[in-house]
Amino acid sequence: MEERATEVRDLLATGTAALAEMLTVGPPELEALLVADDDWLEAPREGERPYPPGLPYLTGAVRPPALVLPETLSSAFRPRTSATWPLVVWHELAHAFLLQRSVPRTPAWLRELLPQALAAAVARRTGLLDGHLARIDAKPGFTVRGLKGPAGPGEQMSFQNLLLRLGAAALEEFGEGFLRRLAHALWDEDEAVGEERAEELLADSLGPGGREWLERRPEF
Repeated sequence: MEERATEVRDLLATGTAALAEMLTVGPPELEALLVADDDWLEAPREGERPYPPGLPYLTGAVRPPALVLPETLSSAFRPRTSATWPLVVWHELAHAFLLQRSVPRTPAWLRELLPQALAAAVARRTGLLDGHLARIDAKPGFTVRGLKGPAGPGEQMSFQNLLLRLGAAALEEFGEGFLRRLAHALWDEDEAVGEERAEELLADSLGPGGREWLERRPEF
């Protein structure tokens, strides 16, 4: 696993530098654990039940908190391109950055949009994003706000891919500045964020024309 570990170290270094700049915050205190498939049941976690094999996660069960990465990524992650693994690592790293401060409860689409958009921004800087986006199914049959109730692995992946497309489109239209504005706006919220407030926070973070742009986006 030495080659994989070296790749993870390099991805974390790239992601940490980029995310700290985008969000104007210091990096989190964090360990990264690359776990062999045979050892997955022994990986640190909050609860007794192990996470599904191949699904990365962030855990506070150890100190410092750990980003737990599998040797083999779950087959649920689609499409499979040279950007798939980096996007997964940067998405989880983005969660670690955001959780340095208190984040209110939000609708699922907003909770996952910001890490996906941050990961997209890092991939965009490194030239990995365009080819990956071209292979995403743009019409899964629902929008990011329309997926309700329990969802299977396929629907969850389609949901995340829609968020990635939306985040990438927002980066193209408004630039990286909206990521910092949205993160800091969420950190400033004192109470749970409902659907209407979530839409308002996102639109305001995008800037002038943001709400009208969102209403035109098929993912939204």
